[in-house]
Amino acid sequence: MKKRQFSWSLVALLALAGPAKAAGGAASDAAGPASQFQMAMTIYAGGITLGKMDIDATVRGNDYHAVSNLQTSGVVNAFWQAEIQATSSGKVGAQTLTPVLYDSFDINRTGKKQEVSLTYDSANPPRLYADPPYSTTGYEVKPEDQKATLDPLSAVMFIVSGAGTAGTPCTVTAPVFDGRRRYNIEMTKVKDVDIKLDNGLYAGKASLCQIKYHQLSGFKPRVIKANETFPTINAWVVPYHSATRNSDYMVPLRVWADTPYGLVAVVANSLKIDGQAPKAN
Repeated sequence: MKKRQFSWSLVALLALAGPAKAAGGAASDAAGPASQFQMAMTIYAGGITLGKMDIDATVRGNDYHAVSNLQTSGVVNAFWQAEIQATSSGKVGAQTLTPVLYDSFDINRTGKKQEVSLTYDSANPPRLYADPPYSTTGYEVKPEDQKATLDPLSAVMFIVSGAGTAGTPCTVTAPVFDGRRRYNIEMTKVKDVDIKLDNGLYAGKASLCQIKYHQLSGFKPRVIKANETFPTINAWVVPYHSATRNSDYMVPLRVWADTPYGLVAVVANSLKIDGQAPKAN
């Protein structure tokens, strides 16, 4: 029981800091200067390193293209090993984000490979491709519930780009469909805080945010039982300005949750915006 709760707590946590499952995708060819967001993070549990992840996103005009990688390591590989690559591309506006293509590729601890792709248009549910195909019989997400949703990596871009927050950290709900499951990532601001990362990356003002991972459909009871809930998830979010975009990125420098196996945290260890290590606003 504890291992299952821990692994799903970790999955929920990573869904807020990076993609849950996802490779491929087309780069933007729009004209104009490009803004680039690059961040690398380390995953910890009880002070032990469990893995690493990174995200590299480019915004050029109204086009975005994001790539993310996640690889677990250490003791967590005994029951939840993953090597995941993800890409997503689409359109981003001042307060909107619309995915066009999401590709995913992951390898689990048994060596099994899974590729998932979602292709979007404005009028219909996203078109799903899965190799190998998988069954959702009995746990379907209704077509109408798939409309107007984001893939996991686009949900991260929705939050980080500021499109979902209208310039206010932590005030956002991201509706996510990942090809199997439909859930919301709901963020609210708790208070302003002064923080200092142990790795020296940042010290100063931040927003303490509370995050809920709200399951809606597509979750098998044998994986997540009705009486099981995800832990409270917190994040330190700091705005960083991009002169190229003339707007702010909302950066989660630390995301953490208490689990049956202790504190699990995803912590930024490097950050570049438009090629430079930035200073917070």
